[in-house]
Amino acid sequence: MMVRKALPGLIAASMALCACNLAVAGENDELDMPLGVWGLDAAILPLSGFYTQIVAERYSANQVKDANGNNVSFSTMVPVAPGVSIPVTGTVDPHVTVDAVTPKFVYISDDPVLGGHIGAYLAIPLLEKSRDIAVNVTTALPPPLPQEIGQTATQLDSGSHRGIGDVEVTSFIGWKLDDLSFVAALNVDLPTGSFNKNSQVNLGLNYYSIRPLVSAAYSTESGYDFAAALSYNVSTVNHDTNYKSGQYIALEYVGSYQFSNNVKAGLQGYYLSQTTNDQDPDNTALVPIVNGNRARAVSLGPAASYESDDLKTQIDFKYLIETDVRARPQGNLLVLTLSRML
Repeated sequence: MMVRKALPGLIAASMALCACNLAVAGENDELDMPLGVWGLDAAILPLSGFYTQIVAERYSANQVKDANGNNVSFSTMVPVAPGVSIPVTGTVDPHVTVDAVTPKFVYISDDPVLGGHIGAYLAIPLLEKSRDIAVNVTTALPPPLPQEIGQTATQLDSGSHRGIGDVEVTSFIGWKLDDLSFVAALNVDLPTGSFNKNSQVNLGLNYYSIRPLVSAAYSTESGYDFAAALSYNVSTVNHDTNYKSGQYIALEYVGSYQFSNNVKAGLQGYYLSQTTNDQDPDNTALVPIVNGNRARAVSLGPAASYESDDLKTQIDFKYLIETDVRARPQGNLLVLTLSRML
């Protein structure tokens, strides 16, 4: 039968098919902004000294949005004979999970510099990333063609890896003026995580990212705190693929109320918008560029923190829910942070 003889071509096409329509911002569905980890303490510097932090995160998404904010699907014309092609369409059921435990080592100077206090930190993420993509072919084809095409595409786009991700190095300076606090920082992400250009699940991004950030916080005598941070991310070229991810701007915000000397709670979130297109001059990416792969996301959720009486230990919790997403996964982020002054 003509269609049955075309099975190898159909399956091969479905491999590229699923990858093409799972296009999100950044190469291999990755984003290079660690959103959601920033908090009020990043805008109001704690006491001078050495600190250690353990940041535990889980990001999970059961939806991937296209450039128009719709759930991704796939559709293509598959050749079955010389001069003859048939349309093959289907649905995509994605499950994306990133678990991270990140030790951070922080130093804040005691002596003032330029009227403020300088500091730096080193963050080493230990990651477990998984992606399970279920592809369901909806085109009416003789069995078992739909099942075999779906299974092949599912195996191609699914996988998991565990190990060290890209290390982040940050320097900053902070000032406090009565009820106002300001911080200026420069973040650099180093390509220390493993990367395989033939894999769609990688621990590292294989390029450097530079991210300047400014933040401000306002504290009231009645116990309310408000803070925001604005950052801009620029990445270098991935020389293994010649792919260059677009630039991003992000606004992170938090508002909280001091319920007691030890406990405060409120809302936190972020807004992300990609400002330039991804570039793939050699057309070698596993996920081709669609409409520039320009990402967008908005999140909001509860946040709470506890600080010990001696001001040396702090525990933070936040759960952020993403909405209004474009060209990337849409999910939820859970973050638990333990900070301890040495």
